[in-house]
Amino acid sequence: MEVRKRIVQHGASIRDRVLETLPHDYEMLVEQVKSISRIYRNDVDLLIKNLSNIKNLDILVIYTILLSIINKYKVLSYEELAKLSQLYGEIDFFSASRVRKVLENAGFGRETANEIISNVLRSLNVITSRHKTLYEWVAKQRKMSKFEEEVRTLIFRNEGGNRVGRGVKLLLRLYIHQSNIPIAARIAYTNEVKKYIPHGDIYTTYVTLRSNAFEDVNSLTAERLKARVARSVLGGLREGKYREVTVRLESVRGLIRHVAKISEDPVLYERGAYDIGVKYCRDLKCSQCPIRDVCRQHGFIKVK
Repeated sequence: MEVRKRIVQHGASIRDRVLETLPHDYEMLVEQVKSISRIYRNDVDLLIKNLSNIKNLDILVIYTILLSIINKYKVLSYEELAKLSQLYGEIDFFSASRVRKVLENAGFGRETANEIISNVLRSLNVITSRHKTLYEWVAKQRKMSKFEEEVRTLIFRNEGGNRVGRGVKLLLRLYIHQSNIPIAARIAYTNEVKKYIPHGDIYTTYVTLRSNAFEDVNSLTAERLKARVARSVLGGLREGKYREVTVRLESVRGLIRHVAKISEDPVLYERGAYDIGVKYCRDLKCSQCPIRDVCRQHGFIKVK
């Protein structure tokens, strides 16, 4: 479907928010990882050996673990990410006291900062008790489901809920896609990456529903939603006013995830839809939207 294709294309044209706001010194690390993972993607031992030549790679991994845990408490805006990144970029080794200061300067209360640091330290201890380095743990991943299970177990202690889900997905997408930090090369460069299941946030949902990217999906949820949209459109034609269609995020999250899956690149779909949702769809800036020529512009759809 053209609208899904265009959302994926938009996702490919931009960088993940985390990468876009990385500390400057880390950008070179990411490029080194990309180069090495492309060359040694079929030999994990050589991959790990060459990754060992990248100085401070584990510090970068710690930063992404920190971000994933923060997502359990709060979704950071672009500006908040940039501020946290700038402060963290001054750290060349992990120190609880220094990270606590970074978090407090970034606006986190002391109690929350202490909880986040405690969770990070526990995660690092668990992972490094099983692997020599953090990047080795990531590099050895070969199955999407197993990687997600380990992230949930080792970092989030099998906790459930949407907030934990946000953190899990953030960490996964950073390492399983060749446009991000493809340390998990055996996922990033195979069809395993297509098994990624997005979290399904409100902005991705807005874009998916309002653009009608689910139009060709045959499921009970999709059919019911299409019927509600059709009634609103018909009412608008007769009465000159569209009837608001309000949906609960939880009721359509499965649909959003399915649409991302059939887009052929769920990571890029999620990235593109989220970006469009935050910058344009949230405030109905349809005239400026990069997919305005294919979007159905069903601005009467509300999500709660």
